[in-house]
Parts: sequence; C-alpha cells; structure tokens
Amino acid sequence: MNTKSIEMPAFRAAPKSILRSFQDSHKTHLLITGSRGVGKSTLLNELISLIEQDFPGSKPEFPGFSTRAIPKKRVEIQDRISKKTGTIGMFLGQRSLDPAGGCQMTPCPNGFLQVGIPAIRRAMSLKNEDAPWAVIDEIGYLETSCRPFLDALLALFDTRPVIAVIRKQSLPFLDALKSRPDVFVMDLDQPLVPIGCVIMASGLGKRFGSDKLIAPFMGEPLITRILRTTSGSLFASRIVVTRSKSVLQVCQNAGIPALFHELPDRNDTVRLGLNALLAARPDLQGCLFALGDQPLLSTETLETMALSFSKKEQAIFRLCFREDSDSTHPNPPVTLGSPVLFPNRFFPELLTLPKGKGGSFLLRNHPECVHLISAEHPYELMDVDTPEDLRLLSEPDPLLLLSRKQDI
Repeated sequence: MNTKSIEMPAFRAAPKSILRSFQDSHKTHLLITGSRGVGKSTLLNELISLIEQDFPGSKPEFPGFSTRAIPKKRVEIQDRISKKTGTIGMFLGQRSLDPAGGCQMTPCPNGFLQVGIPAIRRAMSLKNEDAPWAVIDEIGYLETSCRPFLDALLALFDTRPVIAVIRKQSLPFLDALKSRPDVFVMDLDQPLVPIGCVIMASGLGKRFGSDKLIAPFMGEPLITRILRTTSGSLFASRIVVTRSKSVLQVCQNAGIPALFHELPDRNDTVRLGLNALLAARPDLQGCLFALGDQPLLSTETLETMALSFSKKEQAIFRLCFREDSDSTHPNPPVTLGSPVLFPNRFFPELLTLPKGKGGSFLLRNHPECVHLISAEHPYELMDVDTPEDLRLLSEPDPLLLLSRKQDI
C-alpha cells in the first residue's frame, strides 16, 4: 500500500455545488472572493444562470452594479438595469493609492454618487418576485473612499439578498461585510479544509452471491463508479479499504491507494482506513466514509458536503433525502443514508469503535452533532445488496428502489 501524499491540482467546485452549500447554510448573502484572475466574475455569471432556472417562463431582473477597469485610464461603474455608466477611479501613473499596491488609481466620488447610489436604491425598491437578488461585481478599495456609497451598500444588505464579488484584500469595510452572520463567503483560493475519504469496500457480498463490487454496472466494475466520483482534488487524501483481491487489482490498475486486509468487522475497516489516511495527512480536519456499492452518488453532492463542512467543521455531516414539503407535509419525510463526514474531534472514537460497529454508532451517540445534507435525487442514496438491486439501479428510472441500509 502506498500512502504517500500526492500533490493535487487546485480544487474548483461546480457552481451548482456552491449554490447548494450556500442554500444549506441558510445565510442571506453570498460573497465571492479570491485572488486576481481566479474566475470570480465567471462564477458569478454561472450562479446567476443557475438562479434563473428557478424562474421558468420569465427572466428575473438582477439589479445592482458592475465595475470594469480600462487599463491605465480609469475604472467605471455601470448600473446593471439602466446601463448608466460613471467613473469611480482615474489612473495616476506611477503613484499608487491602493493599499495592496495592485493599481494606481485615485477615487472619483461623482461616479459613486451619480451611478452607484441610484443603482443601489433601484435594487432596494424592486420586489423580490421580480428581482430575487441584487448583484454586485465588484467591491474593492476605491468603493471604501465614499462614505455615502458605503452607507447605501449596508442598507442594501439589510434590505434584500445580495450576491457580490469582493476584492481579496483586508480593509475594514470588506472585513466587516465578510464577518456578518448572514453572509456566506466563498473564497476561491481556499474553498476547503483538508478532508480525507475512506471508501468502504470490505463487504463479502453474501446476499449478492459473489463479489458485487466487480460485477458489471453500465459497462464497468461497480466499484469504478465511486472511484470516479471521489477522484480529483476534492479530497486531500483517499484510500479504498477492501477484503477483495479483485477490487485491490482494480485500484492498483487505476493508481488509487488501496489497503487489503482480512479482518472481519466493520470497525476494522473504519480504523484501518482512517489510520492510513492520517499517516499520510495528519492535518486532516475531517474524513468522509463512502460506500463502495453506492454507484449513483454524484460528485456535486460530495462537493456540497465538503464545502458545507468547511464552514462548520465541528458538525457531523450526513447525506439524506428530503421530500418536497407542501401544505399536507410541513415536515417532509427524510430518508437517511451515506456517506457521512466526521470532523477530526471524533477521530479517536472512530479509531476505537466497539467490535462490529460502524460510524452509525457515533451517530446514535451524538445526535445533536449531526447535520443533514439533502441529495438532489433519492437514487443517490441507493446501494447494492442483491443482483436485483444492481439491475434496478441500471434502469433509466432507478427511483424504483431506495437503499435500506443506514450504516457506513
């Protein structure tokens, strides 16, 4: 087994995962930040497109303002609705007023007063059904030079939901915005804390009648699905724990760390996997335990769990599915499932689980710490116990079968 830490490319979550994580947070405002050139405005536009999909048949307005720099000339502000444009900064040559030294600009208050503040007032006046969000791209150091403009921005945040790009810079106003309790901050430079992943692949498949994890599923071994879903840079370290030499061979062929063992119990799989990850990455803030036979779990759902966990590291995150609520179901039924993501404060307990127990032992002992993340579709929770399960999951409509297993 090779547990050497591999340098992973920078993680970039799908826009939908970010939106789901934000919605799970129950915050009001979404702020996007990050270093120059990391794609903040691109992400903003992608999120707007996703939000528009919630309004079929009508295109909502997104009032607010945007700014743009004309190199070595000026910075302009534009009202997103009226398209009126003004100048908020002028190029000064070699003299720099930017505390970060990033550009050489002097503020122009008239642009904020004549374009920026009217744009904000327009955003505050529109009804939520016509304009679900106010949109700002971006807030930087020039904006902090005009106190009336800052006061208008604060009033906007107190009035309606805002999605905004903000400069990656420590300034009193920007720091105050980011620290508001109703704000969700998406830092594209540091979206995640280090999280490990243990893929539980030690079942013997007695009910299946053979090694189910190498049974064909949509043209490839079943285990391949979770290997692909957990690939990339989402996890700081990952390992498959298995009692199947065939699964070990699949992992070795794919260059995926795997640990083969012959111990009988679920607690053995948890302990061996977590110990192996910690040997490679002792800095892990959390560890996700995923089933090897849960083929329809999506990468976006795992990203949502990881992003949400990174904002609330002390909670245990568990996947579930909540049916849509309506007038007859104010509290919609919830189906519980896997995977489960534990913070590192529970690692000692995971490493000393009672014989035959899995992660659900901790879930029962610490119900107050469990935070549920809802999958988009119930079939993401389904696992494979029998050949019939595998057949049904291969159908175009796998909703015919929900997983009945609640443990990891």
